[in-house]
Amino acid sequence: MTIYGASQTSGVERRLKVERGGEGIVLTVIDHVGSRERKRIMVQADDLMAAVTTPPADGITVAGIAPPHGEAMQLDMQVRGNEVQLTARGGPGAAADVAVGLDDFMDALGAAVGKG
Repeated sequence: MTIYGASQTSGVERRLKVERGGEGIVLTVIDHVGSRERKRIMVQADDLMAAVTTPPADGITVAGIAPPHGEAMQLDMQVRGNEVQLTARGGPGAAADVAVGLDDFMDALGAAVGKG
């Protein structure tokens, strides 16, 4: 499922693709204009669900990998009201951030987890 959002650091419109991967949930941050993929990270579904359903006030970092290469990455995540701010860092390339609606993110995550 694809969610529309924006970068909190640059203001650029972005999309977040949420899908089930072989060993977890794959999140892909893509620039809306030009469809340039900025970052792809795979995280464990349980870790991501826990971070969204009981979010710490100051955010959380979830361990992940760069599929299919397996390089270590981190997903910084913070829930602020009706918005989820995500920053994928580590692995190849610069960090990429996107902010999306909480309800949309929960729907996409539920759809991805349910496809197992």
